[in-house]
Amino acid sequence: MGRGRRRRSQGRQDTLLQGVLLVDKPAGMTSHDVCRIVRSRLRLGKVGHGGTLDPFATGLLPLMLNGATRLMPLIQTVEKEYLAVVRLGSRTDTMDPTGEVTDERPTDGVTDDAIRTAAAGFLGKQTQQVPRYAAARVDGKHLYEYAREGEEVELPTKEVDIQELEVQGIDRGEHLDIRMRVACSAGTYIRALADDLGELLGCGAHLAELRRTRTGGHSIVGALELQSIIDQADAWRVERGEAAERGEETRFEPPEHARRWAEYLGAALVPVHRVLGDIPRIELSPELVARVEQGQPLRKGALAPHAAELEAAAFDRGDRLVLAHPDGLRAVALLRAAVSRDSMPRRGPDDIVLEVERMLR
Repeated sequence: MGRGRRRRSQGRQDTLLQGVLLVDKPAGMTSHDVCRIVRSRLRLGKVGHGGTLDPFATGLLPLMLNGATRLMPLIQTVEKEYLAVVRLGSRTDTMDPTGEVTDERPTDGVTDDAIRTAAAGFLGKQTQQVPRYAAARVDGKHLYEYAREGEEVELPTKEVDIQELEVQGIDRGEHLDIRMRVACSAGTYIRALADDLGELLGCGAHLAELRRTRTGGHSIVGALELQSIIDQADAWRVERGEAAERGEETRFEPPEHARRWAEYLGAALVPVHRVLGDIPRIELSPELVARVEQGQPLRKGALAPHAAELEAAAFDRGDRLVLAHPDGLRAVALLRAAVSRDSMPRRGPDDIVLEVERMLR
């Protein structure tokens, strides 16, 4: 019985909709929560994210849908950009607004010039200590687990690169807040930066607000609010319910479902070849696609009917190409060129031209 239910459930999933969906994450939920909601509402097979945002943080969360989850190692390592508010005068145990205040100091003597000079000192490559409340592991255990249990552990360090740090404003109201824009390498802890800045200024600090505005080449400008996706899914569910009450056919058809969602999501759903920097996307016969799906390389002789398309692709040895599926909805695989396009005339029919680097399923 359990197996039968699992097969039926999988048959009602859409495994065809593919790409990286740019979502504007709201505050108050984890990145995993966003993945779970999108996977459920869109009835998808797999959803992963391209870099954790803490629950209090908002902004750009790239979600990899279905086969695009195979790109996770390539997406999570790109640089990020944030808007941050650093609140001077108080430290917290988590270095952010969710923690308990552990230290409060006056900020009366902290000048604007001192703030700007101190902030500029954090530019460039540096060693950063991982916060106590972090998901990083030591001896197989999350750091936040040690912290919650009151157990001391040596905190690891990591190399980060803060490429840009712009102080956009200094607000002296109820609190002394620094508004900053930070562009940095993947894995940089902005809350650790806030804490370090406060210690350098001698008054302590914590990260009060954080909003991610860019991940690699993708901007928050192109993202959809999570609530708009939820609302559309709910509207279509109501529509299906009304159709069923009228006795109309409402059977779940994955291709139709995928096309409908792709149209709604529009530019917020970035296809695989654009995610990877507008690399060439090629279309081949179903027979050759089937070979690739079995992990087989493609040789010059088999590719002869597609000579014109390969000529237009303009690739060098080692370049990546994306193979499109005949259904037009997804990519089948990430390919790697074994030879350059210009060398093709000199190659024999048995020479390998394209190799499978990564299946996208």
